[in-house]
Amino acid sequence: MKTPLIGITATRSSAGSDRLSIAYAESIIAAGGAPLLVPINFPLQAVPDLLNKLDGLLLSGGGDIDPSVYPANEPFKCEEVLPERDQLEFEILRQAPQFDLPVLGICRGMQVINVFRGGTLYTDIPSQYATSLRHSTAEERGRAYLSHEVTIEADSQLHKILGENTLKVNSFHHQAALKIGKDLQVVAHASDGLVEAVEDRSMRFFVGVQWHPECLQAVASAHRALFTAFVEAAQS
Repeated sequence: MKTPLIGITATRSSAGSDRLSIAYAESIIAAGGAPLLVPINFPLQAVPDLLNKLDGLLLSGGGDIDPSVYPANEPFKCEEVLPERDQLEFEILRQAPQFDLPVLGICRGMQVINVFRGGTLYTDIPSQYATSLRHSTAEERGRAYLSHEVTIEADSQLHKILGENTLKVNSFHHQAALKIGKDLQVVAHASDGLVEAVEDRSMRFFVGVQWHPECLQAVASAHRALFTAFVEAAQS
């Protein structure tokens, strides 16, 4: 059986080079896929050729989306904005349906999905949303630190994949989905009401989660199940 090739979008380091957390690649490999890094400067005119070769697409975490591309609420307080990355990922999402590619968005990736579909974001949770939860966990706690619990909608594709009504997750974001984009259903919430996952049920696999399951593969089987379902969709 063919090993599905999964494109993973890169972010950029402070030194100016493309980078990707090894956890994404390891999670794809463990689920039976082959990861392929998609650099930020990938030529837009070659996107169809890329998608024709891929079996699935993972939009990874990273910096904030340029607030000029959606109706953003002040104060912006955006970090590590890379307009060229926004442009590439939006173009990939625009063309992906033509190739019937399964799509998984993680953290920033979920936000990209939402904004691409016409949604908006809280650009700074602490100043725009009253909550007692800490969504931006201090890095010294580690990437596997379980920050809070999310509730999964029972009738969702995500619930079928995870097999859980509630799930403890990590949390490393200061922005979150506000207005939800076209044809997206909210399928998970944090206890304070913030959106934690979306999906498009009209597509074979089109899921975005706000947490980082790639860092929780050793913590709970549900986080592994998400990658397994994604790679299986790519394989089919």
